[in-house]
Amino acid sequence: MLTAVAASPDARPAAWAIRVHDLAQARAFYGELLGCRESASRDRALSFDFFGEPLAVWLDDAGAPDAPACLLDVCLSLPQWRNLAQRLMAAGTRFEVPPHCQHEGRADERWTMFIRDPSGNALEIRASERALARWH
Repeated sequence: MLTAVAASPDARPAAWAIRVHDLAQARAFYGELLGCRESASRDRALSFDFFGEPLAVWLDDAGAPDAPACLLDVCLSLPQWRNLAQRLMAAGTRFEVPPHCQHEGRADERWTMFIRDPSGNALEIRASERALARWH
């Protein structure tokens, strides 16, 4: 379950919190594949620096089938995004939406890709210089 609260549609969350089925898989996915630095670990939780935002990953071993998967959204610089897209493709990552550019050449141009973590949580990873300027 996503627990980050944003003040407005353009505001970034103060932190992300998601549930996963397996902490070792989460550590491999977020830490090794995505390259997020692990900042803390506990018996039933991990914490990562998720591209500049705190991410808490909680073990949900109850296996609640009605628990919705989360959508994490991150906006990177274009060089970071391209590097990550290449790393994910080289690792054979299955994309929900493969890396591509939307609205190429227009003012609202942005690069995006969608993947899922091993627990089914969705990630939109995008690059948009306009969005970066607004958020930073």
